[in-house]
Amino acid sequence: MIKKIASYPQLIAAILTLLLHPMLSGCLKIRPQPRYLNSSSISVVEELQNRARNGSKRLQKVVKSYIGVPYKWGGVTREGMDCSAFVRATFRETYGIELPRTSKQMYKIGKIVPKEVDLNPGDLVFFKNTYSGDGISHVGIFLGNDEFAHASSSRGITITPMSNPYFTKRYAGGKRIIGI
Repeated sequence: MIKKIASYPQLIAAILTLLLHPMLSGCLKIRPQPRYLNSSSISVVEELQNRARNGSKRLQKVVKSYIGVPYKWGGVTREGMDCSAFVRATFRETYGIELPRTSKQMYKIGKIVPKEVDLNPGDLVFFKNTYSGDGISHVGIFLGNDEFAHASSSRGITITPMSNPYFTKRYAGGKRIIGI
């Protein structure tokens, strides 16, 4: 007894799939548009090097543009953002560097800055056991002159002294991101 394996429409569909797949699979390898459409790769590199050279001034300008943005846990826009989103956006705009999404992930990268007195503008500063939980739970950007910028749950994006008692007790360390 012969068993019917497939109906005529199923057989046609299978044949068409086998014939068209090699042609269509090339379409699936379309690359996204480059981020800098009207730039040569050399000018992009020059721009990123320029950002690094003028980092401190540029950092101050970018941070200033975020002051007053409200705090929103999990928020990633100027409508509201949390601490790690603020740090990511500031690093992207200031240095052209993409950072991980959370403070815990950020804490795993970069070079440890052993002492608070050795911090440079642009270094990340981490805090533990804050309002958001145990372990590394808050991140900001050191600005120099005993100040850091961060997203405060009560004040939004703000600048706070490193010597603030709340943060002094919870300071977990600083990290220097390679390349700045």
